[in-house]
Amino acid sequence: MDTFKMDAPCPVFKNAAEDYAEFLGDLIPSAEIKQIDFSAKNVAIINIDQHSANLLSEICDQAKQVAVFQIHPHFVLPKTERFTQKLIQHPLFAKNRRLFNNRIKSLLALRFLEDQVKDTWLKHLLMPNTALQNKVFLKADHYYASLQRANCTLVTWPIVKIHSQGIQAVNGHIYACDCIIYNHDEKL
Repeated sequence: MDTFKMDAPCPVFKNAAEDYAEFLGDLIPSAEIKQIDFSAKNVAIINIDQHSANLLSEICDQAKQVAVFQIHPHFVLPKTERFTQKLIQHPLFAKNRRLFNNRIKSLLALRFLEDQVKDTWLKHLLMPNTALQNKVFLKADHYYASLQRANCTLVTWPIVKIHSQGIQAVNGHIYACDCIIYNHDEKL
């Protein structure tokens, strides 16, 4: 373990408070993004959650550029899908409801991804791991459409460092940003 730390060329981004110390822009918890005006700003979103997935379309409408830093792909279901809940609550599924619930939701999420994203490479980057035990399901109607907009970039490269004016990914590119939206569940 110690040799890995000594051999590492740069510190590892842990998404902790000290990682954001150098940043001069605004740090915004995802729970507060509804009240913020992003007009003509470069926005970075680290680790999508329910709040940021739901409002990504509105952020893209206002912002000059949006960079979504994906830690890992999520299962995304359409928010307005009422049939999903009716199917899961059907009496035939009552005996093994917990198992069928996640299986059906996973299949519906994969189908939603297939329908919404036509680009094969982007679809591959957004494909969640179906073998996960504890799956997190987000509900957002326009999440995939927003990621395909001209002013929105999906960044799957790991973050190396947050600089004063942007975020550097492991590929060496620095994504300029005026504000960073972080997952409100994480303590900064």
